Amino acid sequence: MKKQIYIKIAHYFEAALAIVVMLLVLLSTIDVLKHIFNIFIINSGTMVEYQEINDLLGQIFLLIIGIELVIMLSLHTPDTIVEVLLYAIARKLLLLPKEGAMVELLLGVIAIAGLFMIRRYLINKNPLAEGKD
Repeated sequence: MKKQIYIKIAHYFEAALAIVVMLLVLLSTIDVLKHIFNIFIINSGTMVEYQEINDLLGQIFLLIIGIELVIMLSLHTPDTIVEVLLYAIARKLLLLPKEGAMVELLLGVIAIAGLFMIRRYLINKNPLAEGKD
């Protein structure tokens, strides 16, 4: 009986955290849109630097990871965990410095390939198809 109460409280707490993350993503999306408007509309006469675009893409990937985190908190499936990891690794690869990061890039590509293999061969999408072999 006590365990069921703790589990119920934990699920409510997860739902509350998911709502907080969604609100954070919404507010941050507004901030990113303001930043895009400032860069491309207001300052359209000046050339946009690589670092600005890289920072902007990093912020957008962080918002995507936040959305995936909300999905992961609400669904509790292995596939959503793999998706969160894929986006996190892709964001890290995007933000690597242009020079001297070949080992990190190679490790990131290997990690993404490993996650695709996990998704393909270890996560069963259709449990009914398992008995038809």
